[in-house]
Amino acid sequence: MTSLKDSIDSLWKEYAAAVVASDIERWISLWIDKGIQMPPNAPVNIGKEKIKAFTQTLMNGPPVSKMVVNSEEVRETSDWGFSRGNYWFEMTPKEGETVKVIGKFTTIFEKQEDGSWKIARDCFNYDTPL
Repeated sequence: MTSLKDSIDSLWKEYAAAVVASDIERWISLWIDKGIQMPPNAPVNIGKEKIKAFTQTLMNGPPVSKMVVNSEEVRETSDWGFSRGNYWFEMTPKEGETVKVIGKFTTIFEKQEDGSWKIARDCFNYDTPL
């Protein structure tokens, strides 16, 4: 059986790959239907449709060329798990130099009937202003 840490590490790799590909459908498939996203400097997004709409506007911005998500802590209790860690990504505006954005997160995952994990709650912020 795959450990929660291995499952979460794999999910974060898929998450980052979907962001780099600007593939909103691939990215939103990692969420539960009733997910909650708490982005910085913005209202909470409740439900996949609101999360998708908010994130699509971000994906329509400067393209992300690289992204890495690192779990520093992973815990599991029954059908819930959480990951706390950091992330970084690089993006290049149409007219400008590549910018590296660094941040941190706490994410709660819900175990699915098939044993996989999906994002249920996500709160993240940046270490420096965008």
